[in-house]
Amino acid sequence: MKAFFLLIASVTLASAAPVVQRDLPYAGKQSNPLQALDLYLPAEKSPKPRPIFILIHGGGWSAGDKANSHFVDPKTSWLVDGGYLVASINYRLAPAVKHPGQVEDVCRAIAWMQKHAAKYGGDPERIYLLGHSAGAQLAALAAVDAPRLEAAGVAPKSIRGVVLLDGAGYDIPLQYAPMREGSLMEKMYRHAFTDDPEKQRDASPVHRITDDPPPFLILFVARRPDSKRQSHLLAEALIAKGGKAKVLPVDKTHGTINADCGKPDDPVTKAINAFLRR
Repeated sequence: MKAFFLLIASVTLASAAPVVQRDLPYAGKQSNPLQALDLYLPAEKSPKPRPIFILIHGGGWSAGDKANSHFVDPKTSWLVDGGYLVASINYRLAPAVKHPGQVEDVCRAIAWMQKHAAKYGGDPERIYLLGHSAGAQLAALAAVDAPRLEAAGVAPKSIRGVVLLDGAGYDIPLQYAPMREGSLMEKMYRHAFTDDPEKQRDASPVHRITDDPPPFLILFVARRPDSKRQSHLLAEALIAKGGKAKVLPVDKTHGTINADCGKPDDPVTKAINAFLRR
């Protein structure tokens, strides 16, 4: 995969902070307040359209926010400096909204970015997704399910790459089956996907991959066996459908793999840079 990505490691002067436009509704005038995104733009316009990165937060499908500066600021500064437009999105949360509502929100946000890309100097044919935890499940599901993308008005081939940070919900029935009823994890998954195996399967990227999916970089915390198993299952399923996938263990925690992403000396950031340069 070839991607436009400029990283100048020798620059010592601080880059100009991105220009931020907040709370842009992506699902129409009557949309839920959570169906909104923040757009991070370069201080100076580029003569060429910039590829677009869409950030999808985690939070167990029931929490999290697009504007959490602890997680968002390092990523947006790094990506805007690297030549991208960046959208950080919210989506409706469980238990009020269950699958497929959340992935449909992600697809709507992608469609909005594609439709409005030219207005902001973006390239509608070069879109990348980055998700952490629950956001990783949503990013993966949106990217691999071509009919769902098309229903939202998105050309599947416009998704040029997907980066996943420590997700464990790629095969949800497999993950859910051994959980103790009433446990925190069981309730988290049930509130998002119900306890219906068919609905859980429909929400599982492993079971929704259409032919020729986009390239994936799948990173997981090395000490988390669930993330390891699920990451490798997803990679195997992607490759079986003609895709490319790289899986990398990371010596971090579930929180720091996300919080450190975008920082200059972070190994995850370096791995993503290498993935984008391919």
